Amino acid sequence: MSLLSKKLNVTWSNSGNQTDEITVLHTRASSADQLLYKVTHDLSETIRALVELPKWIFEDLAEAQTEVSAEVQENLNALIVNGTRLEQLINGLQTYSRVGLYQKLSVINLPAKMKELRQAVALPSSIKLTTHHNTNQLLAFEPDFSNLCLVLLENAVKHSDQKTRCLELKIVSTDHRIEVVMVDDGPGIPIHLREKATQLLTSLRSKDEVEGSGIGLALALKIAESYRGTLLLETAFPETGRGLRVKACLKDPAIGSGLKVKNAASGLINS
Repeated sequence: MSLLSKKLNVTWSNSGNQTDEITVLHTRASSADQLLYKVTHDLSETIRALVELPKWIFEDLAEAQTEVSAEVQENLNALIVNGTRLEQLINGLQTYSRVGLYQKLSVINLPAKMKELRQAVALPSSIKLTTHHNTNQLLAFEPDFSNLCLVLLENAVKHSDQKTRCLELKIVSTDHRIEVVMVDDGPGIPIHLREKATQLLTSLRSKDEVEGSGIGLALALKIAESYRGTLLLETAFPETGRGLRVKACLKDPAIGSGLKVKNAASGLINS
């Protein structure tokens, strides 16, 4: 993926007339990304209606005290399920098309971010999530950073099995570098399928087994590459052959938690 990036300075009003500069990462979108965003944006309202209409029909039938056959109920439920899948796909593609575009350089409070991620993902009671970070604050571009953390956590939960017990999300940051590492003790991904797993709209398991749009790891890869970084997939526990470790590395002169970046963060917080 070849993207041309540059930094733009924009002003924003703090409380009165005082203004501060925030760096925004602007990446020239490819024609494919521009088209993808336009198509998904135009379709989003129509897809939302396809999800809601069967629900409204159920409500109208109940209000009218009209009984319908089990077959009709099954068909309406199928519309809701498939409409929801389509909506998730459209939303995922829209997020994918906006990676690197119009991102705000933001001070991230990592303890609060970890709490937010826990609340955003339905974690089975049988699985324990532990989180680690070497700093409480860092500078990162949003929403790309949050989308990266969320998609890696969602991917680990989604592909867990009955033997999965532990997930670990770790964020390590230094000057101009952020590493987001997701480790699970689930079934993992065979080596020969790992490249395929990062391809857009590719799912290694059927939707009857795992609900997914095939965007997760492809989105993580695109975010990493947009910030001059890498995405590495490897077996988490070689001794048992189980688990997956996904390591996303982001590199950018403006990000991280080193002394220079901390001073910049302090300026944003105290302005």
